[in-house]
Amino acid sequence: MIKNRRRSSSSQSATSSSSRKMSKSLNLPSSLISDIFRILHNLIVAFCRRIIFAPPTLKILVYFFLIIIGPFLKDFHMISHTSLSSQANVPNKYIAKIGWIWSIFLLVPFVYLTSLIYTRGHYGLIIRHLIRLLIATTIWYIITFLFIRIEALTGMCKPNDKRQITRQFCRSSRYQWQEGHTFFLLYALLVINEEVKLYGENWKKLEDGNRSNSGNTNISLDLNQNRMKLFSLPIGILYIALALLTVLWEFMLLSTVIYIYNILHKLIAASFAVFFWFITYRIWYRQNNTSNIAPCAPGDGFISF
Repeated sequence: MIKNRRRSSSSQSATSSSSRKMSKSLNLPSSLISDIFRILHNLIVAFCRRIIFAPPTLKILVYFFLIIIGPFLKDFHMISHTSLSSQANVPNKYIAKIGWIWSIFLLVPFVYLTSLIYTRGHYGLIIRHLIRLLIATTIWYIITFLFIRIEALTGMCKPNDKRQITRQFCRSSRYQWQEGHTFFLLYALLVINEEVKLYGENWKKLEDGNRSNSGNTNISLDLNQNRMKLFSLPIGILYIALALLTVLWEFMLLSTVIYIYNILHKLIAASFAVFFWFITYRIWYRQNNTSNIAPCAPGDGFISF
């Protein structure tokens, strides 16, 4: 009898251990998938942060170099004639015409969700962060309007024998009016770069800090942890979408500086874009601004980065 009991108990322990192994094996795929997803996410974010969202000073130098050298590459036939040389190409016709809307469409939810977390839901500060996008939109609208007026006075119509006709007559006759989107593309690239730069290693530290503070009795911290869990995925998706949009704008900027003349117009437009970026993000927007209505710098809130 004692032997039978021992055998039954050993068989029960064997079955329980086997069931534990089976449960572990069943849990393995889900943990493996989550680990793979986390690794891929970290790789994509690292690539975006170091390559796509490189330091703005470096990007400005590269952009100006392309603006100066681009037309010479075309003149010396180092780059072949493609559909990108026409303003009727699909990206220019259907994307760049409303390009600022595409940029704002992604920037507004990104700035709102990130500021909601690092300001701990302080809507006064959140509005001051969103004001930056309103100012950028105002600058884009005014400068674009001025450039359209300048291009109407100084632009040229193609082919060459039609250069003396006006902009309206050129377009109504279905000729090509030489103009570009240098200001919009460069200004949008610089604004996006500034608004997303806080999402990276500092944001990962913020996520890790929220995990370490889990179970905190402070209601404000607990609410912010719930926001982090709820909005981490949408913020990551918006970040990658803005990175893809940046690649598209840089590709279109490259085609603009190579195929669409006049080099002087492009240098002036690029200078305006850099000037307004510098005035706003390097001089006007400052951390720990004591004003209650002035726009603050990206990342300014109750959580330091």
